[in-house]
Amino acid sequence: MIIVHRFKKRGMVEGSLTDLQKSHGCWAECINPSAKELADISEKAKIPLTDLQEVLDKDERPKVADLEHYSLIIIREPLTKNHAIKTTPISIFLSKKKNNIITITLSESDALDRLKELVRTEKVDVSKNGLSFFVYRLIDEVINDFFHIMDDLEEKIDHVEERVVNTPEKVSVKNIFSIKKTLIFFHKALVGNREVLAAIDKEYVAHIDKKTLHHFRTSYEDLSQLIDTEGTYRDILTGTLEIYLSSVSNNMNKVMKTLTVGASFILIPTLISGIYGMNFNPSIFNMPELYWKYGYFFALGFMGLSVILSYWFFKRKGWI
Repeated sequence: MIIVHRFKKRGMVEGSLTDLQKSHGCWAECINPSAKELADISEKAKIPLTDLQEVLDKDERPKVADLEHYSLIIIREPLTKNHAIKTTPISIFLSKKKNNIITITLSESDALDRLKELVRTEKVDVSKNGLSFFVYRLIDEVINDFFHIMDDLEEKIDHVEERVVNTPEKVSVKNIFSIKKTLIFFHKALVGNREVLAAIDKEYVAHIDKKTLHHFRTSYEDLSQLIDTEGTYRDILTGTLEIYLSSVSNNMNKVMKTLTVGASFILIPTLISGIYGMNFNPSIFNMPELYWKYGYFFALGFMGLSVILSYWFFKRKGWI
């Protein structure tokens, strides 16, 4: 799907692909474009079709590149789908004449939708600030998405920590590894995005206005903060996992100790009953209790006494 927006002094209006060849500013928003739509973009914007097809790779890393008529900036933004959080690329083609911009995404982008609304409500004036400022605001909205999701992850981590301390037996290790996997995806995307901003700051992207570079430096600092926060969260999760494993091990030890104590209460009486169960033929060496009329009650009392003594011993040692 391709939606073309033509910028004006106040907001923007709907345009067409032919606007890419005109001098006034326009924005071609491409969402999972088909082969035909890519061919149309290639023809109107004079961008090699292979360059357009390359950015459709869902695993494309953040990077910058200078093409003949365009500067290419690829960043990654967070994507929440089926309760899983991953990252997806946003490709930005900024024209050499600075008269149009093309964005290509594999799915709907919350950052682009918010930026579109900001332009429509005249909170972002592209005609005044230029397309370089538009690129900055887009990257800034992507960074805001990372911040919002990191806040949600912080709440999840706090909840997991609380459950590990209070009720470790109800904690699912899958939740811990799920959050940690998300942070690993974020780390790769954030580091790549920071490299892109560093390249822009060093003026490796020829078609970015120098007057907007200080905005990109602010975004660079925000990304550095996100990377530090992500690293802290991963360290916390590692410590939480260690505490969880330690708690599970301690609980297992308690269970084994309880079973051992319970088995000890049965062990000695079983030994006594085994001894008195050896009914050898009568002889002077046989147990006299076997022929005593109170022998049965004596054996039962001996067993009961052994249980009481065992309980007293374990209680004194603090094992029960």
